[in-house]
Amino acid sequence: MNFLRSIISWIDSFEAGSQFRKWATILLKIVGVLVFIASIVWGISILAGSIAIGSDWGRGPQVIPIIGAVLGICINIIVGIVLMMLFWNRAKKVKDLGEESHFTLIPIAVILVRMVGEVGFLTFAVAGIQVFIFSIFGSGISRILASITYDLGIVGDYRFIAGVISLVISVLGGAIVLIFYYFLAELINLFVDMATNLKKIEASVSTEEVVSETVEEADSDA
Repeated sequence: MNFLRSIISWIDSFEAGSQFRKWATILLKIVGVLVFIASIVWGISILAGSIAIGSDWGRGPQVIPIIGAVLGICINIIVGIVLMMLFWNRAKKVKDLGEESHFTLIPIAVILVRMVGEVGFLTFAVAGIQVFIFSIFGSGISRILASITYDLGIVGDYRFIAGVISLVISVLGGAIVLIFYYFLAELINLFVDMATNLKKIEASVSTEEVVSETVEEADSDA
């Protein structure tokens, strides 16, 4: 019987929202660590790609492109740490959600929606910064583009201009993503507040009806 009661208590915890908060907290922390590892792997792949392209051109590993790729790795590490801290911070917010809300998943969803906008902004902005740096040092993606133009026989190096344009577009795109998801989170909060206020109004109206009925019964008895 104790085992069956523990199962019922566990099911009740889902209705209270504690289990959702617990698993969402754990998942956010795990994803934060995975994002940090992925950012380092991506930076190392850029460094390896820059060296490989230099070898394909028969020029060997050049110092300047490698410096740019190393800077890219440093940026990736910094961004990976920032993203991991962001995920862990949002995990703490989910964990600290109170029991007073009647909507179990809504507060968690609002936090996650805002986090998607924040991660999107950081991703767009950092991608633009990296392409800009790579366009200066001739490493990473810009070097891949240069190799394509080299194979096609196109004269001229437009990597720097492309890097500036990419930086501007990335920052603007990230800002749009951030604003959109924050706006979406506010809409969710607005609907939740409307639903909460409607419940309060319905409760107050029903209470007033009960009171009026009681008064009418008392008057009739008198």
